[in-house]
Amino acid sequence: MSGIDLRIKKLFKGKMNLVISALDHVMEYGDQPGIEDTREAIKNCLTTDALLVPRFMLKRNWDLFGSRVNTPMPVVRINWTSSFYYPLDYREGNTTIATTVEEAVQAGAQAVICSLFLEEDNAQARETENIAIFTEVVRQKEKLGIPLIGECYVVEHNDKTEDEVHQKVKRISRIMVELGADLIKTFYTGDKFHEVVENTPVPIFTIGAEKLDNDLDVLKKANDSVSQGARGIIFGRNIFMASDPIRIVKALNDVINGGVKPEEVAEKYSLL
Repeated sequence: MSGIDLRIKKLFKGKMNLVISALDHVMEYGDQPGIEDTREAIKNCLTTDALLVPRFMLKRNWDLFGSRVNTPMPVVRINWTSSFYYPLDYREGNTTIATTVEEAVQAGAQAVICSLFLEEDNAQARETENIAIFTEVVRQKEKLGIPLIGECYVVEHNDKTEDEVHQKVKRISRIMVELGADLIKTFYTGDKFHEVVENTPVPIFTIGAEKLDNDLDVLKKANDSVSQGARGIIFGRNIFMASDPIRIVKALNDVINGGVKPEEVAEKYSLL
């Protein structure tokens, strides 16, 4: 067993499926409703299994991650990419290493996350550089024994058909695994998502993407994801911007681990 295997086992803690949240949005575009008060946002997510954060958010609030027995595993974002800089609507996937894996570990990270942007128009040179960046992160995490979550985010998903998004997710998720990712964070692509799972030989988590209209829709998306083979969800705004983040985390666990129908869970926690 390697250090990576050990940390992944500690991440799952014997659970089948995980509820993970993300507060790393502010690293990408600076201003995000729901994360104005960092410590309160972290406190609202302390019942999750893991929490995605920037390195210096973790360094400033390290004490919250060791304040009790079952605190979420801190996962530090490694890359910065122009595609995530939403205020200016950038579309090109120019990417750089903003935090090395060693720096993330020094801050207290027990896992790291890095995106890989491919299949853009007329971008062969940039995408070759993106591969070089991603594989450098793989070398760093292998040296230190830290799990890497490979992130497949389809920036242009609103401009593609559902099948085009599905096929892209299927290809890039497998590419990241063969380049060395230990876990995958990606889009839920509907009824054919099981094909992504079957083509990707590591645990997959689905993302919330845009803020959904209500808590019931959040629960339904999580339920649909695990029914298609996902090992859990990584929801950012759909958890930290919820009216009651602590209750939505409990509800998500009931749905994806307890097998309870989303409608029943929503009623149980007064989320309707």
